[in-house]
Order: sequence, then C-alpha cells, then structure tokens
Amino acid sequence: ASIQLATATPNFLIMESIKTWNGFHEEVLMEPINWSNGNIIPSDKPGLGVELNLEVVRSNSPYKGKKLHLSMDSNPYYVEDD
Repeated sequence: ASIQLATATPNFLIMESIKTWNGFHEEVLMEPINWSNGNIIPSDKPGLGVELNLEVVRSNSPYKGKKLHLSMDSNPYYVEDD
C-alpha cells in the first residue's frame, strides 16, 4: 500500500523496506514486488497493487478466533482540560 501512496506523492524520496524479500515476506504476496536498480517498480494492478496469499496469512497469524487480548477497564480514566 505504501508503494502506491509513494508513487502518487509529489517529491517522494525514500521508501524504507526490509533487506531481503524471501521466506514469509516472499510467500505472503501473490506476486513479488519488482525492483530495478534499487528502485521499486509499482504494480499496475488496481487498488493497493498487491494481493495477499490468505493461506499464508492464516497459517502465520497469532489470532485464532478467540477474544482479543484487549479489554476495557471497568473504571474509565478521564483527563480534564485545564
């Protein structure tokens, strides 16, 4: 998603990335990210330009359909403006 945003942003300079796209990072995308001479070549596909491999996402997700680890405090905190 950030690749598509970067290409639409005037004067965009640097796109940070992981060093190598192998293992999980390679498998999670249906098509690899294309590079040429150190530059990312944006996808011409619509939307975010990437499609996730949902099987890889599911098999690596810590979420197992149970409650989220977050919960509301029974005593909310209020901060008064001065």
